[in-house]
Amino acid sequence: MKNLIYFLAIVGFVSISCKDNSINEPESSGGRIQNTESGNEIHVAPGTISPEEKALIDNNRSHAYALIETRSQSEEAYSILTAGWWIYEAIFSGGERPKPVEPGYYVKFEDDFSYYYGQYGEVHGGGKYHLTYKTDGDPKIIMVDDNPNKVPEEWSILSKEHIMIFVGSNYFGNNPKQMKLNKDLQPPVKPS
Repeated sequence: MKNLIYFLAIVGFVSISCKDNSINEPESSGGRIQNTESGNEIHVAPGTISPEEKALIDNNRSHAYALIETRSQSEEAYSILTAGWWIYEAIFSGGERPKPVEPGYYVKFEDDFSYYYGQYGEVHGGGKYHLTYKTDGDPKIIMVDDNPNKVPEEWSILSKEHIMIFVGSNYFGNNPKQMKLNKDLQPPVKPS
């Protein structure tokens, strides 16, 4: 009987520890991008957040801003990132199949370590970033959205010519995500 109780306790503990702790993010419908308040599915604006979650987000944002400030003093912006627009092709999340992204979604990185994103001529948001090659492995980029309710993100960068793959890291908790982007020297233009 004791073994059964221990077994049930372990199963209960594992079930609780494996639950999804993500902030209430809007669901996508049919793999299409939904515009949300101050963002889109690629750069998600969270739903309601508890005071404890907000405190954690604020702490992570402060830490990310400090990293960006420190790193940007010793490293310039890299032209591989700032020359042109990066157009989203697909998003991978967890064990899901890649979701194609509607045409025209982009992110544009600037030399002053700012970025903005949107679709075609619309800007949905922006923030601060820093890319460093001074790592033990792949280059890493930290992105902090201007929306104070968004968690900062750190990505490992895999790139070849005009393709870049963002692989989420666990530093700020975006490790189950990957995104494929294609470089274009011109901003995306909405078809007529």
